[in-house]
Amino acid sequence: MSNPVLNLNQLNVLRQLNPINGVSVLKKLIAIYLKSAPAFLSQIENAIHTKDSHLLRRAAHTFKSSNANIGAETLTDICQKLEDFGDNNQVDEAAKLLAKFQHESLQVTIALEEILVEYDVQK
Repeated sequence: MSNPVLNLNQLNVLRQLNPINGVSVLKKLIAIYLKSAPAFLSQIENAIHTKDSHLLRRAAHTFKSSNANIGAETLTDICQKLEDFGDNNQVDEAAKLLAKFQHESLQVTIALEEILVEYDVQK
């Protein structure tokens, strides 16, 4: 059985950090993620296509943290692997993960957008 796209417990922890405006805070964090994610996706794709191991390591490391914060555990793991490949100058190995990375990124985006819609409906 595969892992869920998002660990909802992590999102609940974020929401509970501010009991009064928790949903508002969570919505802002999701919005920031959704705004920044395409740039990281593009940087990682570009790094793989241009065989730039330094950019791969740096972009994957930063994006890994963003994914960990929102509970995207599978994508966090993929980013860790991409970061390791960048560290070890193994961009060809990273290229083998690109399709899985792109697919999981899309799934995370869809899941987060659905959460935003659910919060808007609950108002």
